[in-house]
Amino acid sequence: MVLPGVQRGLLNLLFPREPVHIFVADAPNGLNEAMPQIAAALEMELSNDIVTSEEVLADPVEDLLLELSDPCMVEQEGVRRTEATAKLTYIPAGDGRAVTSLRYKFKAPLGPVELDDIRWYIEKYFSWPTGVFKVRAGKTETALPQWGEALFQAAIGGTSAREALEAWTNAGAGTNRRFSVQVDGEPMEGTEEEEAALVREAASHLLSLPWEILHDGTSYLSQGGNGVRVRRRLPNRKRTTTIEADLPIRVLLLSPRPEVDEDGNTVGYLDHRSSALPLVQAVEHLGEGLVKVDILSPPTFPALQAALKRGREENDPYEIVHFDGHGVYDRQVGVGALCFEHPRDGAKLGQRLVELVYAKELATELRHYGPEETGGGCHAGGTGPALWGFLPL
Repeated sequence: MVLPGVQRGLLNLLFPREPVHIFVADAPNGLNEAMPQIAAALEMELSNDIVTSEEVLADPVEDLLLELSDPCMVEQEGVRRTEATAKLTYIPAGDGRAVTSLRYKFKAPLGPVELDDIRWYIEKYFSWPTGVFKVRAGKTETALPQWGEALFQAAIGGTSAREALEAWTNAGAGTNRRFSVQVDGEPMEGTEEEEAALVREAASHLLSLPWEILHDGTSYLSQGGNGVRVRRRLPNRKRTTTIEADLPIRVLLLSPRPEVDEDGNTVGYLDHRSSALPLVQAVEHLGEGLVKVDILSPPTFPALQAALKRGREENDPYEIVHFDGHGVYDRQVGVGALCFEHPRDGAKLGQRLVELVYAKELATELRHYGPEETGGGCHAGGTGPALWGFLPL
């Protein structure tokens, strides 16, 4: 086994006959690529069993970033709407310069009525798709492109946003395009608590808007061979460290399906096939030894705490926690929460209670449970596993 630069014949000075040369490429995967050849030379496997791997590079992304700040709730004639200061920026995939718009006012064209129709259509219509429900679903389906176009015009279709939008649209066919929404929902220092709660509520509403249905008047942006992906973001105000994780990447999947809230109201069911199943199917096609998915059972907060602790104690922590379930915004508390199943013993099917776990409590629990620096120096410093999820609000 030799490194690049060593010529054949040079090793004759050390060995009585020409040895078998296995060159190790000077690349991140060099040694891994050479291991099958080394095993074949030692007769540990057949040479025709060798399958070389390729280093997969991330495709460049043309990004259109909508930044929303100073969110507030405005009520006119009994109708509540969310407003914010907007700025649109086209971020090219290459070395080109970004194109940034002037600041402009954004007013959400969709409110509680429209969002409730969309939520009902996704979460409940499938369970009884007949009669009057089918009529209501038809009206929602007809309205979806209209709502998408109204959202498009209000967010990125105005005069102030034109230059950035056109630069992004004309970036070139066949490129990966992404639409990112970043909401700054942190009130200014010194804001009274009652007003601060309204600011956070408005920010939560902005993030939960159905950005996936953006419609330019011709089609949804997500449609077609060059469909757009949607990403929601929050400002990062603290320095973070990129972790180096060992293979396999460990994913903890939890899919809580509570059925009744504290007031006895029914909680809408989310089909597991919407998020959890695609995740498992995608992992299965990655190959053995790259990603391992564990399903948390029961999907309660104490069970999550125990699983994270167990992974840490076994020196095999989770890199990703994938939450597939409901999220809510609590006006009384002023923050968002995830809906876990209540850890109460003996809950029957159809009577599983909700347990709300608020953002601060969840963030505190996830902290320091991910890969981090050990005595052997195997991992880079990290604060905890990344939290991904499907969270209809």
